[in-house]
Amino acid sequence: MRTVLVLLLSVSALSACGLRGDLVRPVPLWGDPPNEGPLDPRTIQAAKEAAEAEKAKQDAERRAADEARRQQMEQQATPPATPQ
Repeated sequence: MRTVLVLLLSVSALSACGLRGDLVRPVPLWGDPPNEGPLDPRTIQAAKEAAEAEKAKQDAERRAADEARRQQMEQQATPPATPQ
């Protein structure tokens, strides 16, 4: 009787444990799961990588334009050498 009472109490105590709210389906252990749209982690990662690549491209173009502008300014500021 005592064992049954302890088991009932422990089961009732454990029934309150766990996740609350909406349950999220876990990723399959094998195979390639279907893409679930814009909230899929693979889609988010691909968008993040594309944004980083675009930012790197813009930074490289900006650095090249700055370097070209700097060289043009140096050519304008340096007086031509006079022959002696």
